[in-house]
Amino acid sequence: MDKLRQRLLAFAIIALATVLTLYPVVWMLSASLKGSGEIFSTPLLVPGSAGLGNYLSAFAQYPFFHYLLNSVFASGVSVVITVILGALAGYSFAKFHYGMMGTFWIVVLVALMIPLEAVVIPLFLEVHSFGWTNTYAGLVLPTAFNVVGIFIFRQAFVSIPDDYIDAARVDGAGELRILMSIVLPMVLPTVVVVSVITFNLNWNSYLWPLIVTSDDGLRTLPLGMAAFQAGFNTQYGEVMAVSVFGSLPTVVFFLALQRYFVEGAVSTGVK
Repeated sequence: MDKLRQRLLAFAIIALATVLTLYPVVWMLSASLKGSGEIFSTPLLVPGSAGLGNYLSAFAQYPFFHYLLNSVFASGVSVVITVILGALAGYSFAKFHYGMMGTFWIVVLVALMIPLEAVVIPLFLEVHSFGWTNTYAGLVLPTAFNVVGIFIFRQAFVSIPDDYIDAARVDGAGELRILMSIVLPMVLPTVVVVSVITFNLNWNSYLWPLIVTSDDGLRTLPLGMAAFQAGFNTQYGEVMAVSVFGSLPTVVFFLALQRYFVEGAVSTGVK
């Protein structure tokens, strides 16, 4: 009887957490289909009169598809760079022993604790000296690498027995071949975890694109959404329609890799 009560309590807590988590999403989706006067006056699940009109109106005012492509490009480049450099550095920390390795690892841990806001001014000055302001290089490259990738990959590589690597070395395989052909396939869920985290962080990035770009053609989706929302006499139905549109890529990306993400999050201790 006690086990039954514990299970019921656990299910109740999970159900409550699910409702609290999904309620804002359902409200956003419902509001995107209603007129501004209906959002706060009609029940949540009652269909609105606007339908897809909010989407058509918002997209007629701002080039949100272009903003979407900019965000996809910036996030995709960041994922590729973070996975490659994070895997190389994580493999080095996990499977090699050399002088000052402890010092380098401390530097990585310290870098995890430094927010972008603390270094954004010197970073902008450096980018400006390169002539990268209002360019895709300035938009993407300075914040493309996410140091958390090193930490996650290192934790995953530590769990791989050295016997596999030693056997490959005996057969004449180089370290890069070992990493690409043996080690990375064994931690594929970790690759997915790093990719999803990096994609999500860059997709939602607002401060750096705001500082380094002023050209409308270089705006990312968060900047475009902010500019649209800041307009006079905000139409909340249209704002919610844009918000739904901006959420879809991350939802699709996560759902496509959900199984690997959960497996990798559990195995590497990422919450």
